[in-house]
Amino acid sequence: MRWKASEFWKNASPTELLDFFQSIEKGEDLKSLADHMLAEDEFCDLVFEYLWLLRSEEGSKHFLNDDNLTPELLMKFIYFGYGKQFLTGNFDSNSYFLQVRTLFGSAQSLRILSLAEEMDRDPTLKIHLLSNLDPQTWEAYFDLLEEKNMTMQTLLGIFSNLRENEIRKILLNSHTLYYYLRMMMVSGIKQSAEQTEKETENRIRLESILESIRIWETFCQNLGERFNFKLEAELSPNKRNPDRLSLVLRELTKIPSLDREDVLVYMKANGAVLDVWEETTILSALGNFDRVGTYF
Repeated sequence: MRWKASEFWKNASPTELLDFFQSIEKGEDLKSLADHMLAEDEFCDLVFEYLWLLRSEEGSKHFLNDDNLTPELLMKFIYFGYGKQFLTGNFDSNSYFLQVRTLFGSAQSLRILSLAEEMDRDPTLKIHLLSNLDPQTWEAYFDLLEEKNMTMQTLLGIFSNLRENEIRKILLNSHTLYYYLRMMMVSGIKQSAEQTEKETENRIRLESILESIRIWETFCQNLGERFNFKLEAELSPNKRNPDRLSLVLRELTKIPSLDREDVLVYMKANGAVLDVWEETTILSALGNFDRVGTYF
């Protein structure tokens, strides 16, 4: 490729750059490309600029999840986007990481988590990447903890510097992470005299948050016993049992409006809300309820 032997990309025409970026999406010569990105900061920023602008495209996601991109490069991309978002104003890091985590699959998230020092500096990013792990990569992460002589208590410690509403939002948006943490609290970590006062406080706080989410877990389970989610999902929206959405709406109106969207995400992940159509319908009905007191 011409970019390996020259600086054509600094003065390339729009057509040449488009051809180049299309080669990125096709995954051509990715190892050499990644090596050049590490060696040349300006070139790296050019590639990141393109990937950030087209981050929702499947080609960009495929590129970002390629093994040839080192964890260090992936971290650079994450903070490249961080800077972009920060400059727009009204920036919220938690919302940003909720967005950026969707760009990475489970295996790629694990590779980034292997950067222990960087992860320790940003526990919020660490938690969001943990929420991407599937059961298989969770086991690999536990092995990684053992290799670094880290305990489960150390893992729970990453939540200590986050506010309760931040932790709750993260867990509602990742039912897998919620599930694993609850299992860890129940069976993986026992209260012991070796725990510091701070560790005990952190554990109690996390248990309280998990218990508040468990209410919604139970609600979804009870709804699943009453309605066949799989069968309902195969039907067109107008043929589904309206009682299910009525029950969802009734429960959501009982909680603060700021919490509803995150709880709705949790319900969708657990099958109680079937698709985007239902999600949009519920949000619209809740908006009407807040304004005029009726759903429709």
